[in-house]
Amino acid sequence: MSNFNIELINNIKMISDEKRIPRDSVADALKDAITKAYVKEFPETIVEVLVDIDNKTLDVNQILKVVEPYDDFNDYCEILLDDAKTISPDAKVGDEIKKPIDLSKLNRAVVAHILQIFKSNITIRTNSQVYKEWKDKLGTVIQAEVEKIDSRSGFVIVDLGTTFGFLSNNEKIPGELLNPGQTYSFYIKDVKEQSKGWPIILSRGDVGLVKYYLNLQIPEIQENLIEIKDIARIAGFKTKISVISHRPGIEAAGTVIGVRGSRIKTISEQINNEKIEVIEYSDDFSKYIINVCSPAEIAGFKLTEPKDQTGRRNVILVCKPEKLALLIGKFGNNVKLISKMLNADIEVKTIRDMGEEGLDYTRVDMKSFKQRTFDDTFKKYRTNNDVLSSFDTSSLDLSELNKFNNPNKIAKSQIAEQSKENTEEDK
Repeated sequence: MSNFNIELINNIKMISDEKRIPRDSVADALKDAITKAYVKEFPETIVEVLVDIDNKTLDVNQILKVVEPYDDFNDYCEILLDDAKTISPDAKVGDEIKKPIDLSKLNRAVVAHILQIFKSNITIRTNSQVYKEWKDKLGTVIQAEVEKIDSRSGFVIVDLGTTFGFLSNNEKIPGELLNPGQTYSFYIKDVKEQSKGWPIILSRGDVGLVKYYLNLQIPEIQENLIEIKDIARIAGFKTKISVISHRPGIEAAGTVIGVRGSRIKTISEQINNEKIEVIEYSDDFSKYIINVCSPAEIAGFKLTEPKDQTGRRNVILVCKPEKLALLIGKFGNNVKLISKMLNADIEVKTIRDMGEEGLDYTRVDMKSFKQRTFDDTFKKYRTNNDVLSSFDTSSLDLSELNKFNNPNKIAKSQIAEQSKENTEEDK
């Protein structure tokens, strides 16, 4: 047996241990590589590859049929009787003879092709093994270290311990700079079986990462006291969440946001300080539209019944001309988020557009809606002991209370200030 054959046999054990693939599977990968590469170079050839891992032998034979001389003799799959007897003295016409093949004497192109196919086969088997180990982790979040970042493509390779994960540019948070050697949270978006590329696809831009942090940071969500009804995300721009309380006395949005936004700020810091808006869910679709569109103001809306079994509607949002840019948002991102939250196709028209087209719509009084929201929210915070107990009052400057005769002014001024900040950021 040639040194080349011995080297291939030794690689079976090494690859098996390194990739954690059964040795028989590695041996099958080698057999397949030798057979395919040899047959491509010598068409119509029948090849037999025998691997004995225990005895460390690798035999490659060409299977030839013994024939008498004739005009169309094919030396790829046939052997003349006289030549056959030099291999097996008892050979006769019609027998099959095994003619040994010395791999070390093959030209470089064939050897290179064998190694190329072998490497590809090992990759497929490795990914299949990875799939078995990681398939149950699909849709979860893992803390992992960035191994390297490709300088040209920007693709990120993440060390997952037993294997590596892949983070494409599409799954990054726009504007976020990841550093090799540092640990980040990654959402496991896909685990592929028998992929020739990367079997584990990671994401930092998926909405699943935000859901993970919401469950991690908000005990009321873990305990099902508050439910996330809808969530939409445009990574790097904004995440919008609607929540509903399942326990009387717990105000869902305020609880999720936390004192002075402390809870939602903690989550935002984990996703490159991405803006997160939390709104109250409503079973009344008309009210829900208003909540979803905030902080942008609408004058009204027109909606149709669901078009098909998916329940997707067509919604026309109506606004004043000066509110149009804010409602649409930069690059149309606000409308995209609204569309995802409402599961609807969105059109935006001004009041003038609706009049010119002769379209009726449901009008909305945003001032009365906002005032009612402010008052109701403030009353809940004043009367709800559960919510009040969650506030850390030690950091509050109580002297500020003396500046107002009516405590409602404090709540309203804070909400107005936050609304102003949201409006400026959305422009």
